[in-house]
Amino acid sequence: MNEDTLDLHDIQGLVLRGYRSMHAARFLLLEITDERRAREYLQALADRLNLARDSPQRCAFQVAFTAPGLARLGIPERILCTFSREFLEGMHDDVRAETLGDRGDNDPGTWEWGQRAEPIHAMLMVYAHDEPLLEARLTEERSALHGAFRILHEKETCQLAGQKEHFGWRDGLSLPKIAGVPERPRKKEAESWTTAIPAGEFVLGYRNDYGAFTDSPTVEHVDDPEDQLPVVFDGSRRDLGRNGTYLVHRELRQDVRAFWDYLEAHSREAGDDPAERAIALGAKMVGRWPGGAPLATSPAADRPEHATDNKFSYADDVVGLHCPPGAHIRRANPRDVLTLEERGASASVQMVRKHQMLRRGRSFGRPIAGSMEPRDILAAPADDEPRGLHFICLVGDISRQFEFVQRSWIHSANFDAMFKDGDPISAARRPPGHENANDEFTCPAVPVRRKYKQMPQFTRLVGGAYFFLPGVAALRFIARHP
Repeated sequence: MNEDTLDLHDIQGLVLRGYRSMHAARFLLLEITDERRAREYLQALADRLNLARDSPQRCAFQVAFTAPGLARLGIPERILCTFSREFLEGMHDDVRAETLGDRGDNDPGTWEWGQRAEPIHAMLMVYAHDEPLLEARLTEERSALHGAFRILHEKETCQLAGQKEHFGWRDGLSLPKIAGVPERPRKKEAESWTTAIPAGEFVLGYRNDYGAFTDSPTVEHVDDPEDQLPVVFDGSRRDLGRNGTYLVHRELRQDVRAFWDYLEAHSREAGDDPAERAIALGAKMVGRWPGGAPLATSPAADRPEHATDNKFSYADDVVGLHCPPGAHIRRANPRDVLTLEERGASASVQMVRKHQMLRRGRSFGRPIAGSMEPRDILAAPADDEPRGLHFICLVGDISRQFEFVQRSWIHSANFDAMFKDGDPISAARRPPGHENANDEFTCPAVPVRRKYKQMPQFTRLVGGAYFFLPGVAALRFIARHP
Protein backbone atom coordinates (compact mmCIF):
# COMPACT_ATOMS: atom_id res chain seq x y z
CA MET A 1 0.00 0.00 0.00
CA ASN A 2 1.19 3.55 -0.78
CA GLU A 3 2.47 5.20 2.39
CA ASP A 4 0.13 8.17 1.83
CA THR A 5 -3.02 6.10 1.15
CA LEU A 6 -5.35 6.36 4.13
CA ASP A 7 -6.20 3.05 5.81
CA LEU A 8 -9.92 3.74 6.11
CA HIS A 9 -10.50 0.27 7.55
CA ASP A 10 -8.20 1.06 10.52
CA ILE A 11 -9.02 4.73 11.32
CA GLN A 12 -11.80 5.50 13.80
CA GLY A 13 -14.67 7.21 12.03
CA LEU A 14 -14.59 10.40 14.10
CA VAL A 15 -11.51 11.46 12.15
CA LEU A 16 -13.52 11.86 8.94
CA ARG A 17 -16.97 12.76 10.25
CA GLY A 18 -18.50 14.45 13.26
CA TYR A 19 -21.56 12.16 13.26
CA ARG A 20 -23.87 15.17 12.94
CA SER A 21 -26.59 12.91 11.54
CA MET A 22 -26.49 11.15 14.91
CA HIS A 23 -28.63 13.59 16.87
CA ALA A 24 -27.85 12.07 20.28
CA ALA A 25 -24.46 11.45 21.88
CA ARG A 26 -22.93 10.80 25.29
CA PHE A 27 -19.28 10.88 26.35
CA LEU A 28 -18.39 8.47 29.17
CA LEU A 29 -15.26 9.36 31.16
CA LEU A 30 -13.91 6.14 32.63
CA GLU A 31 -11.56 4.87 35.32
CA ILE A 32 -10.07 1.40 34.90
CA THR A 33 -10.85 -0.70 37.97
CA ASP A 34 -9.68 -4.11 36.71
CA GLU A 35 -6.85 -4.15 34.18
CA ARG A 36 -7.45 -7.68 32.90
CA ARG A 37 -11.20 -7.23 32.42
CA ALA A 38 -10.64 -3.82 30.86
CA ARG A 39 -8.37 -5.36 28.24
CA GLU A 40 -10.98 -8.04 27.53
CA TYR A 41 -13.63 -5.35 27.05
CA LEU A 42 -11.37 -3.41 24.68
CA GLN A 43 -10.58 -6.52 22.64
CA ALA A 44 -14.30 -7.00 22.06
CA LEU A 45 -14.85 -3.27 21.45
CA ALA A 46 -12.23 -3.30 18.67
CA ASP A 47 -14.67 -5.37 16.58
CA ARG A 48 -17.52 -2.91 17.19
CA LEU A 49 -15.81 0.42 16.58
CA ASN A 50 -17.10 2.44 13.66
CA LEU A 51 -14.37 3.10 11.13
CA ALA A 52 -13.62 5.82 8.61
CA ARG A 53 -14.86 3.56 5.82
CA ASP A 54 -18.28 3.26 7.51
CA SER A 55 -21.26 5.56 7.22
CA PRO A 56 -23.38 4.45 10.20
CA GLN A 57 -27.00 5.51 10.38
CA ARG A 58 -28.09 4.18 13.76
CA CYS A 59 -25.24 4.06 16.26
CA ALA A 60 -21.49 4.59 16.51
CA PHE A 61 -18.79 3.90 19.12
CA GLN A 62 -15.36 5.52 19.47
CA VAL A 63 -12.75 5.18 22.22
CA ALA A 64 -9.74 7.20 23.37
CA PHE A 65 -7.21 6.99 26.22
CA THR A 66 -5.27 9.34 28.47
CA ALA A 67 -1.60 8.72 29.28
CA PRO A 68 -2.49 7.46 32.80
CA GLY A 69 -5.04 5.16 31.16
CA LEU A 70 -2.44 3.58 28.89
CA ALA A 71 -0.14 3.11 31.88
CA ARG A 72 -2.98 1.51 33.88
CA LEU A 73 -3.52 -0.94 31.01
CA GLY A 74 0.08 -2.05 31.33
CA ILE A 75 1.79 -0.15 28.53
CA PRO A 76 5.40 0.07 29.78
CA GLU A 77 7.38 3.28 30.19
CA ARG A 78 9.66 2.45 27.23
CA ILE A 79 6.58 2.71 24.96
CA LEU A 80 4.79 5.51 26.80
CA CYS A 81 7.84 7.77 26.49
CA THR A 82 7.44 7.77 22.69
CA PHE A 83 4.14 9.65 22.95
CA SER A 84 4.20 13.44 22.76
CA ARG A 85 5.32 15.41 25.80
CA GLU A 86 2.05 17.37 25.87
CA PHE A 87 -0.01 14.17 25.98
CA LEU A 88 2.14 12.69 28.75
CA GLU A 89 2.15 15.80 30.94
CA GLY A 90 -1.56 16.47 30.49
CA MET A 91 -3.66 19.56 30.00
CA HIS A 92 -3.67 20.26 33.75
CA ASP A 93 0.15 20.70 33.89
CA ASP A 94 0.94 23.93 35.75
CA VAL A 95 3.19 25.47 33.09
CA ARG A 96 0.81 24.46 30.32
CA ALA A 97 -2.20 25.88 32.16
CA GLU A 98 -0.43 29.23 32.48
CA THR A 99 0.30 29.49 28.75
CA LEU A 100 -3.16 28.29 27.67
CA GLY A 101 -4.91 30.87 29.82
CA ASP A 102 -6.17 28.24 32.27
CA ARG A 103 -5.88 30.44 35.31
CA GLY A 104 -8.41 32.32 37.41
CA ASP A 105 -11.90 31.01 36.57
CA ASN A 106 -10.30 28.45 34.20
CA ASP A 107 -7.75 27.07 36.66
CA PRO A 108 -7.51 23.25 36.72
CA GLY A 109 -7.99 23.42 40.49
CA THR A 110 -11.59 24.50 39.87
CA TRP A 111 -12.41 21.90 37.20
CA GLU A 112 -15.25 19.44 37.64
CA TRP A 113 -13.19 16.72 35.92
CA GLY A 114 -9.70 16.24 34.52
CA GLN A 115 -7.82 17.40 37.61
CA ARG A 116 -4.58 15.68 38.47
CA ALA A 117 -6.15 13.88 41.43
CA GLU A 118 -8.95 12.28 39.38
CA PRO A 119 -7.91 9.21 37.38
CA ILE A 120 -9.57 9.73 33.99
CA HIS A 121 -8.27 6.78 31.99
CA ALA A 122 -10.46 6.57 28.91
CA MET A 123 -13.38 8.15 27.10
CA LEU A 124 -16.05 6.10 25.37
CA MET A 125 -17.99 8.18 22.83
CA VAL A 126 -21.44 6.84 21.95
CA TYR A 127 -23.49 8.34 19.13
CA ALA A 128 -27.04 7.38 18.16
CA HIS A 129 -29.78 8.40 15.77
CA ASP A 130 -32.08 9.50 18.61
CA GLU A 131 -32.27 9.65 22.39
CA PRO A 132 -34.27 6.40 22.94
CA LEU A 133 -31.74 4.45 20.87
CA LEU A 134 -28.87 6.12 22.73
CA GLU A 135 -30.34 5.18 26.10
CA ALA A 136 -30.82 1.58 24.96
CA ARG A 137 -27.21 1.33 23.79
CA LEU A 138 -25.91 2.97 26.97
CA THR A 139 -27.83 0.50 29.13
CA GLU A 140 -26.10 -2.36 27.31
CA GLU A 141 -22.72 -0.64 27.48
CA ARG A 142 -22.91 0.13 31.19
CA SER A 143 -23.46 -3.56 31.80
CA ALA A 144 -20.46 -4.47 29.62
CA LEU A 145 -18.26 -1.91 31.38
CA HIS A 146 -19.21 -3.09 34.88
CA GLY A 147 -16.35 -4.70 36.73
CA ALA A 148 -13.73 -3.39 34.31
CA PHE A 149 -14.36 0.36 34.41
CA ARG A 150 -16.01 2.84 36.71
CA ILE A 151 -17.98 5.58 34.98
CA LEU A 152 -16.75 8.82 36.57
CA HIS A 153 -18.84 11.17 34.46
CA GLU A 154 -21.44 10.88 31.72
CA LYS A 155 -21.28 13.97 29.57
CA GLU A 156 -24.55 14.70 27.84
CA THR A 157 -24.74 16.51 24.52
CA CYS A 158 -27.39 18.17 22.40
CA GLN A 159 -27.91 19.53 18.94
CA LEU A 160 -29.41 23.01 18.75
CA ALA A 161 -31.73 24.47 16.12
CA GLY A 162 -30.04 25.84 13.02
CA GLN A 163 -26.73 24.03 13.71
CA LYS A 164 -25.98 26.72 16.30
CA GLU A 165 -24.06 26.92 19.56
CA HIS A 166 -25.63 28.41 22.69
CA PHE A 167 -24.69 32.04 22.04
CA GLY A 168 -26.84 31.79 18.92
CA TRP A 169 -24.28 31.52 16.10
CA ARG A 170 -24.14 28.85 13.43
CA ASP A 171 -21.14 26.63 14.11
CA GLY A 172 -18.88 24.12 12.38
CA LEU A 173 -18.59 26.02 9.10
CA SER A 174 -14.83 26.23 8.54
CA LEU A 175 -13.37 22.74 8.60
CA PRO A 176 -10.23 21.78 6.68
CA LYS A 177 -10.42 19.24 3.90
CA ILE A 178 -8.11 16.25 4.23
CA ALA A 179 -6.10 15.16 1.21
CA GLY A 180 -6.75 11.60 0.12
CA VAL A 181 -10.25 11.35 1.58
CA PRO A 182 -12.73 10.03 -1.00
CA GLU A 183 -15.57 12.38 -1.90
CA ARG A 184 -18.83 11.37 -0.24
CA PRO A 185 -21.69 11.08 -2.76
CA ARG A 186 -24.75 13.29 -2.33
CA LYS A 187 -23.02 15.40 0.32
CA LYS A 188 -22.63 19.02 -0.72
CA GLU A 189 -19.95 20.79 1.29
CA ALA A 190 -18.83 24.40 1.30
CA GLU A 191 -15.65 25.09 -0.63
CA SER A 192 -12.56 25.34 1.55
CA TRP A 193 -10.52 28.51 1.96
CA THR A 194 -7.39 26.57 0.99
CA THR A 195 -6.43 23.40 -0.84
CA ALA A 196 -6.76 20.04 0.91
CA ILE A 197 -4.33 19.57 3.79
CA PRO A 198 -2.16 16.43 3.95
CA ALA A 199 -3.60 13.73 6.19
CA GLY A 200 -0.49 13.70 8.39
CA GLU A 201 -1.59 16.97 9.95
CA PHE A 202 -4.43 15.07 11.61
CA VAL A 203 -3.67 11.34 11.33
CA LEU A 204 -0.40 9.90 12.61
CA GLY A 205 1.73 7.79 10.29
CA TYR A 206 1.25 9.97 7.19
CA ARG A 207 3.11 12.93 5.71
CA ASN A 208 2.12 16.36 7.03
CA ASP A 209 2.13 19.81 5.42
CA TYR A 210 5.91 19.96 5.79
CA GLY A 211 6.24 16.79 3.70
CA ALA A 212 7.50 14.95 6.79
CA PHE A 213 6.03 12.37 9.15
CA THR A 214 4.64 13.89 12.35
CA ASP A 215 6.20 12.31 15.48
CA SER A 216 4.26 9.18 16.36
CA PRO A 217 4.44 6.69 19.26
CA THR A 218 6.36 3.55 18.34
CA VAL A 219 7.42 0.19 19.77
CA GLU A 220 10.40 -2.09 19.28
CA HIS A 221 9.86 -5.03 16.93
CA VAL A 222 10.27 -7.37 19.90
CA ASP A 223 7.30 -5.73 21.63
CA ASP A 224 5.02 -6.75 18.75
CA PRO A 225 5.68 -10.47 18.23
CA GLU A 226 2.30 -10.97 16.52
CA ASP A 227 3.07 -8.26 13.94
CA GLN A 228 -0.11 -6.36 14.78
CA LEU A 229 1.37 -2.94 14.00
CA PRO A 230 2.73 -1.54 10.71
CA VAL A 231 6.42 -0.82 10.35
CA VAL A 232 7.50 2.83 10.41
CA PHE A 233 8.71 4.32 7.13
CA ASP A 234 12.41 3.57 7.76
CA GLY A 235 11.76 0.04 9.09
CA SER A 236 13.46 0.69 12.45
CA ARG A 237 10.40 0.24 14.72
CA ARG A 238 6.69 -0.45 14.62
CA ASP A 239 4.19 2.40 14.46
CA LEU A 240 1.73 2.44 17.36
CA GLY A 241 0.41 5.81 16.30
CA ARG A 242 -0.41 5.08 12.65
CA ASN A 243 -4.08 5.72 11.88
CA GLY A 244 -4.52 7.30 15.30
CA THR A 245 -4.66 10.91 16.41
CA TYR A 246 -4.56 13.09 19.51
CA LEU A 247 -7.94 14.25 20.80
CA VAL A 248 -8.29 17.47 22.81
CA HIS A 249 -11.43 17.72 24.95
CA ARG A 250 -12.30 20.93 26.80
CA GLU A 251 -15.69 21.42 28.44
CA LEU A 252 -16.62 25.10 28.19
CA ARG A 253 -19.52 26.59 30.16
CA GLN A 254 -21.16 29.47 28.26
CA ASP A 255 -22.80 32.38 30.10
CA VAL A 256 -25.40 33.18 27.45
CA ARG A 257 -27.27 35.76 29.51
CA ALA A 258 -24.09 37.72 30.34
CA PHE A 259 -23.03 37.63 26.69
CA TRP A 260 -26.26 39.11 25.35
CA ASP A 261 -26.63 41.55 28.25
CA TYR A 262 -23.19 42.90 27.39
CA LEU A 263 -24.04 43.21 23.69
CA GLU A 264 -27.30 45.00 24.43
CA ALA A 265 -25.82 47.38 27.02
CA HIS A 266 -22.54 48.29 25.30
CA SER A 267 -23.01 48.10 21.55
CA ARG A 268 -22.18 51.26 19.62
CA GLU A 269 -22.77 49.62 16.24
CA ALA A 270 -25.27 50.91 13.69
CA GLY A 271 -28.92 49.98 14.16
CA ASP A 272 -32.35 51.38 14.88
CA ASP A 273 -33.08 49.38 18.02
CA PRO A 274 -31.08 47.80 20.86
CA ALA A 275 -31.53 44.25 19.55
CA GLU A 276 -30.26 45.21 16.11
CA ARG A 277 -27.21 46.89 17.60
CA ALA A 278 -26.55 43.94 19.92
CA ILE A 279 -26.62 41.52 16.98
CA ALA A 280 -24.29 43.78 15.01
CA LEU A 281 -21.72 43.86 17.83
CA GLY A 282 -22.02 40.11 18.30
CA ALA A 283 -21.35 39.64 14.58
CA LYS A 284 -18.23 41.81 14.86
CA MET A 285 -17.02 39.76 17.81
CA VAL A 286 -17.66 36.41 16.11
CA GLY A 287 -16.79 37.40 12.54
CA ARG A 288 -20.04 35.94 11.19
CA TRP A 289 -23.70 36.83 11.49
CA PRO A 290 -25.84 34.47 13.61
CA GLY A 291 -27.10 32.73 10.46
CA GLY A 292 -23.55 31.97 9.39
CA ALA A 293 -22.77 34.57 6.72
CA PRO A 294 -19.19 35.84 7.26
CA LEU A 295 -18.58 39.58 7.51
CA ALA A 296 -15.91 39.12 4.85
CA THR A 297 -18.61 38.46 2.23
CA SER A 298 -21.65 39.98 3.97
CA PRO A 299 -20.45 43.02 5.93
CA ALA A 300 -23.79 44.80 6.19
CA ALA A 301 -26.36 42.09 6.88
CA ASP A 302 -26.94 38.38 7.54
CA ARG A 303 -27.56 37.02 4.05
CA PRO A 304 -28.86 33.42 3.91
CA GLU A 305 -27.26 32.76 0.52
CA HIS A 306 -23.86 33.22 2.18
CA ALA A 307 -24.66 31.19 5.32
CA THR A 308 -22.10 28.46 4.61
CA ASP A 309 -19.40 30.55 2.89
CA ASN A 310 -15.92 29.30 3.68
CA LYS A 311 -13.95 30.15 0.54
CA PHE A 312 -13.08 33.74 1.42
CA SER A 313 -10.03 35.71 2.45
CA TYR A 314 -9.22 38.88 4.36
CA ALA A 315 -6.75 40.28 1.82
CA ASP A 316 -9.19 43.02 0.77
CA ASP A 317 -10.00 43.86 4.40
CA VAL A 318 -6.57 43.90 6.02
CA VAL A 319 -7.43 46.67 8.51
CA GLY A 320 -10.72 44.98 9.41
CA LEU A 321 -13.41 47.48 8.43
CA HIS A 322 -15.65 44.54 7.56
CA CYS A 323 -14.35 41.81 9.88
CA PRO A 324 -12.26 43.09 12.82
CA PRO A 325 -8.80 41.48 13.12
CA GLY A 326 -9.74 40.43 16.65
CA ALA A 327 -12.97 38.65 15.67
CA HIS A 328 -13.15 35.06 16.89
CA ILE A 329 -13.09 33.33 13.49
CA ARG A 330 -10.31 35.60 12.23
CA ARG A 331 -8.15 34.92 15.27
CA ALA A 332 -8.76 31.17 15.13
CA ASN A 333 -8.03 31.07 11.38
CA PRO A 334 -6.27 34.22 10.09
CA ARG A 335 -6.08 32.77 6.57
CA ASP A 336 -4.08 35.17 4.38
CA VAL A 337 -3.36 38.21 6.56
CA LEU A 338 -1.03 37.14 9.35
CA THR A 339 2.49 37.71 8.01
CA LEU A 340 4.73 40.67 7.38
CA GLU A 341 3.31 42.69 4.50
CA GLU A 342 6.30 42.13 2.25
CA ARG A 343 5.92 38.35 2.47
CA GLY A 344 2.40 38.43 1.06
CA ALA A 345 -0.80 36.47 1.44
CA SER A 346 0.61 33.16 0.21
CA ALA A 347 3.13 33.08 3.05
CA SER A 348 0.32 33.62 5.56
CA VAL A 349 -1.72 30.81 4.02
CA GLN A 350 1.22 28.41 4.17
CA MET A 351 1.84 29.29 7.81
CA VAL A 352 -1.79 29.16 8.93
CA ARG A 353 -2.34 25.77 7.25
CA LYS A 354 0.13 24.27 9.71
CA HIS A 355 -2.05 25.19 12.69
CA GLN A 356 -5.38 23.75 11.54
CA MET A 357 -7.52 21.38 13.63
CA LEU A 358 -10.40 19.00 12.95
CA ARG A 359 -13.20 20.18 15.24
CA ARG A 360 -15.69 17.56 16.41
CA GLY A 361 -17.41 19.36 19.28
CA ARG A 362 -20.97 19.14 20.57
CA SER A 363 -23.12 21.49 22.63
CA PHE A 364 -24.65 20.48 25.95
CA GLY A 365 -27.48 21.81 28.10
CA ARG A 366 -30.98 23.10 27.43
CA PRO A 367 -31.03 26.13 25.11
CA ILE A 368 -32.13 29.39 26.66
CA ALA A 369 -34.50 29.79 23.68
CA GLY A 370 -35.52 26.79 21.58
CA SER A 371 -35.51 28.72 18.29
CA MET A 372 -31.92 29.91 18.86
CA GLU A 373 -32.90 33.20 17.22
CA PRO A 374 -31.11 36.26 18.69
CA ARG A 375 -34.26 38.21 19.53
CA ASP A 376 -35.76 35.21 21.31
CA ILE A 377 -32.53 34.73 23.27
CA LEU A 378 -32.59 38.39 24.29
CA ALA A 379 -36.19 38.07 25.47
CA ALA A 380 -35.66 34.81 27.37
CA PRO A 381 -35.61 34.95 31.18
CA ALA A 382 -32.38 34.34 33.01
CA ASP A 383 -31.77 30.94 34.55
CA ASP A 384 -28.94 29.03 36.25
CA GLU A 385 -28.95 25.96 34.01
CA PRO A 386 -25.48 24.87 32.84
CA ARG A 387 -25.01 24.99 29.08
CA GLY A 388 -22.02 25.17 26.84
CA LEU A 389 -19.76 23.35 24.44
CA HIS A 390 -17.71 20.18 24.49
CA PHE A 391 -14.83 21.56 22.45
CA ILE A 392 -13.25 18.53 20.80
CA CYS A 393 -10.53 18.65 18.18
CA LEU A 394 -8.25 16.12 16.52
CA VAL A 395 -4.62 16.97 15.76
CA GLY A 396 -1.39 15.25 14.85
CA ASP A 397 0.66 17.63 16.99
CA ILE A 398 -0.94 19.00 20.17
CA SER A 399 1.69 21.73 20.61
CA ARG A 400 1.88 23.01 17.04
CA GLN A 401 -1.84 22.91 16.41
CA PHE A 402 -4.17 23.21 19.41
CA GLU A 403 -1.78 24.76 21.93
CA PHE A 404 -0.29 27.24 19.48
CA VAL A 405 -3.71 28.53 18.41
CA GLN A 406 -4.98 28.73 21.99
CA ARG A 407 -1.83 30.38 23.33
CA SER A 408 -0.83 32.71 20.49
CA TRP A 409 -4.05 33.56 18.71
CA ILE A 410 -6.97 33.08 21.14
CA HIS A 411 -5.62 33.99 24.57
CA SER A 412 -2.76 36.34 23.68
CA ALA A 413 -3.23 40.09 24.04
CA ASN A 414 -0.64 40.62 21.30
CA PHE A 415 -2.25 39.58 18.04
CA ASP A 416 -2.08 41.21 14.60
CA ALA A 417 -0.79 44.58 15.89
CA MET A 418 -3.18 44.60 18.88
CA PHE A 419 -1.83 44.75 22.42
CA LYS A 420 -4.75 44.44 24.84
CA ASP A 421 -7.26 42.38 22.86
CA GLY A 422 -8.00 38.74 23.69
CA ASP A 423 -10.49 36.65 21.76
CA PRO A 424 -13.82 38.35 22.56
CA ILE A 425 -15.73 35.07 22.71
CA SER A 426 -13.49 32.45 24.29
CA ALA A 427 -10.40 34.04 25.84
CA ALA A 428 -9.88 33.82 29.57
CA ARG A 429 -9.49 37.34 30.94
CA ARG A 430 -6.39 38.26 32.85
CA PRO A 431 -7.06 40.15 36.10
CA PRO A 432 -7.23 43.97 36.12
CA GLY A 433 -3.79 45.56 36.23
CA HIS A 434 -2.05 42.57 34.64
CA GLU A 435 0.80 43.65 32.37
CA ASN A 436 -0.73 41.60 29.54
CA ALA A 437 -4.38 42.52 30.07
CA ASN A 438 -6.57 41.12 27.28
CA ASP A 439 -10.01 42.57 28.03
CA GLU A 440 -10.48 44.91 25.05
CA PHE A 441 -12.03 44.48 21.62
CA THR A 442 -11.27 46.80 18.71
CA CYS A 443 -13.63 47.53 15.82
CA PRO A 444 -11.83 49.47 13.06
CA ALA A 445 -14.11 52.15 11.61
CA VAL A 446 -14.07 55.42 9.68
CA PRO A 447 -13.36 58.04 10.86
CA VAL A 448 -12.61 56.64 14.36
CA ARG A 449 -12.32 53.06 15.55
CA ARG A 450 -14.54 51.79 18.37
CA LYS A 451 -12.97 50.31 21.48
CA TYR A 452 -14.86 48.04 23.85
CA LYS A 453 -13.07 47.84 27.20
CA GLN A 454 -13.27 45.78 30.39
CA MET A 455 -14.99 42.96 28.58
CA PRO A 456 -16.09 40.14 30.88
CA GLN A 457 -15.29 36.48 30.33
CA PHE A 458 -18.18 34.72 28.62
CA THR A 459 -16.92 31.13 28.77
CA ARG A 460 -15.44 29.13 31.63
CA LEU A 461 -13.41 25.94 31.41
CA VAL A 462 -14.81 23.27 33.74
CA GLY A 463 -12.83 20.22 32.61
CA GLY A 464 -10.40 18.95 30.05
CA ALA A 465 -7.88 16.32 29.05
CA TYR A 466 -5.65 15.12 26.22
CA PHE A 467 -6.50 11.71 24.75
CA PHE A 468 -5.01 9.33 22.20
CA LEU A 469 -7.60 8.04 19.71
CA PRO A 470 -5.90 4.90 18.34
CA GLY A 471 -6.31 3.06 15.10
CA VAL A 472 -7.99 -0.34 15.44
CA ALA A 473 -4.72 -2.31 15.09
CA ALA A 474 -3.20 -0.12 17.81
CA LEU A 475 -6.26 -0.67 20.01
CA ARG A 476 -5.86 -4.43 19.67
CA PHE A 477 -2.17 -4.08 20.55
CA ILE A 478 -3.02 -1.99 23.62
CA ALA A 479 -5.70 -4.47 24.70
CA ARG A 480 -3.32 -7.46 24.45
CA HIS A 481 -0.26 -5.84 26.00
CA PRO A 482 1.59 -6.92 28.03
